[in-house]
Amino acid sequence: MCRSVRGFFVMADLPYTLIRSRRRSLELRVLADQRLEVRAPERASERDIRAFVESRRGWIERTLARMAERPAPLVLALEQGARHPLLGQPIQLAIRPGPRRAPELRQDQLHIQIPDAAPARVATVLDSWYREQARTHFNAEIDRQFPFFADRGHARPLLRIKRMKSRWGSLSSRGYINLNLALIQLPRSCLEYVVAHELCHLEHMDHGPGFHRLMDQRLPDWRARKALLNRLPLITHADDPS
Repeated sequence: MCRSVRGFFVMADLPYTLIRSRRRSLELRVLADQRLEVRAPERASERDIRAFVESRRGWIERTLARMAERPAPLVLALEQGARHPLLGQPIQLAIRPGPRRAPELRQDQLHIQIPDAAPARVATVLDSWYREQARTHFNAEIDRQFPFFADRGHARPLLRIKRMKSRWGSLSSRGYINLNLALIQLPRSCLEYVVAHELCHLEHMDHGPGFHRLMDQRLPDWRARKALLNRLPLITHADDPS
């Protein structure tokens, strides 16, 4: 089990939380509340960590500016007739009391039958249904894009679906592609962009020129898709499961 050590540091105007663990590389995250978090190997020196944060100053400032411009979260109701998105398309909740049954999507209505239709109960059912949809659609998109990378000698990463507060996806050196559950609510073009982005990290772990050239090759309009993703409001509801 990896041991982690947390600390809070201030570097000029860039305060950040430092988390040390048995990892091999430095990583910087901008969290949803705009706090900075640095993950570092246990033996990394504070000097190297500070230099790393300073080297990413431009990226930090751009990310914070983009987050400040993001629309306020879209809070959706958990009641009969409420509309929730699936891959950017609205579906209407059709909720009725009765013995619990698996949710069923019929055309543009999601039929939910549960004994207790309190919002917290509906939230749990909806979360589980979204996870099932995500597993199906996310794997299908990975499968669609992966042959190009297989031809270049890469192994297909295994999908893990997570709720992420500060990113849409990540690629693990241990062979996992992590995708944010929230992507199942956004337009398919956003999912396609995030999957392409993470698969390109099979070849380029950074965001340097080589990575951008590969993204241009795989998804020529990726910049427009990224801009769309950054403009969309986060979707939530009062009883969102943690």
